[in-house]
Amino acid sequence: MATPNRTATDDRQKPPTERPVLPGTTIGGEVGTFYVDFVLWNLQMDRSRSLNGLVDTGSTFPQAPASLLEELGVKRTESMRFRLADGSRTELSLGQVMLELEGRFTPMKIVFGPEGGSVLLGALALESFGLAADVSNRRLVPAEVPQ
Repeated sequence: MATPNRTATDDRQKPPTERPVLPGTTIGGEVGTFYVDFVLWNLQMDRSRSLNGLVDTGSTFPQAPASLLEELGVKRTESMRFRLADGSRTELSLGQVMLELEGRFTPMKIVFGPEGGSVLLGALALESFGLAADVSNRRLVPAEVPQ
């Protein structure tokens, strides 16, 4: 059986590589951002900080400045390699917090971010709470999360 000839234009027709969006995190499948209030607690639930953070469905984990997490007594438990929004790669520490959102609580890994960096609420936090980002209306809404 003959193999079809490939032309030079075939490679140029491949779709560009995009940042993945986890299912159920965004209404309409778009990556979008807006801010919401939430509370970070240490695992002992004796120290907390109310925050207004960026809902970033293109980000995986929540993130807070390292000094804020250290004030709460959050311990660095592991490190992981990350690809940042600008395409650069870096290794960052993670710890465990209790995340409170809309009156509900869940334990969550969190990234020790740079000083002066953004407070982020990433896609895993949204999925853990069964929420999606309604980017058009800048709010969180209940979502069906894949099993």
